[in-house]
Amino acid sequence: MICYLWHMAKTGRRRQDHLARKAQSQGYHARSVYKLEAIQKKHRLLSPGKKVLDLGAAPGSWTQYALEVAGAGHVLAVDLQEMALAGATCLQGDFTAPALAEAISAWGPFQTVLSDAAPATTGNRLIDTGRSEALVESILDYLPQWLSSRGNFAAKIFQGGGEQALLGQLRQRFSSAALYRPEAVRRESFEAYLIGIGYGGAG
Repeated sequence: MICYLWHMAKTGRRRQDHLARKAQSQGYHARSVYKLEAIQKKHRLLSPGKKVLDLGAAPGSWTQYALEVAGAGHVLAVDLQEMALAGATCLQGDFTAPALAEAISAWGPFQTVLSDAAPATTGNRLIDTGRSEALVESILDYLPQWLSSRGNFAAKIFQGGGEQALLGQLRQRFSSAALYRPEAVRRESFEAYLIGIGYGGAG
C-alpha cells in the first residue's frame, strides 16, 4: 500500500508538472488557469463584455483567462500582492477590509465574482479548513454590494469542514449551486470550488 500511494503521488506530480509546463508554454502565469478553464466549460460563469471581479488574483492566471473571455477593460483584479496585467484594473490590499471593499464596490456591480484566494495554511487541516470557510464567508457578506442580480460566483474552499453549510447558503442565494473539483486540482489537495449561478440577493 505504501508503494501504491507513493506511485500515485509520483504520478500526480508528473501530471502537475505537465500542467505547469503547458501553462508556461501558453503564456499563463500559473497552472491554476486550468481550474478556471474547467469551471468555465462546465458552468459558464463568464461572458464576453461582462464585468468580472477576481479576488486573490496573483499571480494572475485567472485574470488572464477572464480577460480572454470578458475582454479588456472588464476585469478588476484584487490581491495582497502588487500586480499588473494589461487590460485589467488591479487593486492591492485586503479585500475583506471595509475600505477596500468599498473601493471595489465603486467598480461594480460585477456579473461574475471569482475567488481563488486561500488563507495562510498551518498544516493542521482543522485550522486550515476553518480559515478557508471564514474567507468564503467574508466574500459572501460582500456579495450584495459586489455581485449583480443573476450574476455568477466561484470561490475556492478547503474541504473537510463546513463546505456543505456554505453550499446550503449558496442554494438560498442563487438559482443553482454546486461544489465542484476540477481535474487540475492536485490529487493530494483538499480544495474544491463553490459555484453559484443566478444570484438572487442575500438569503
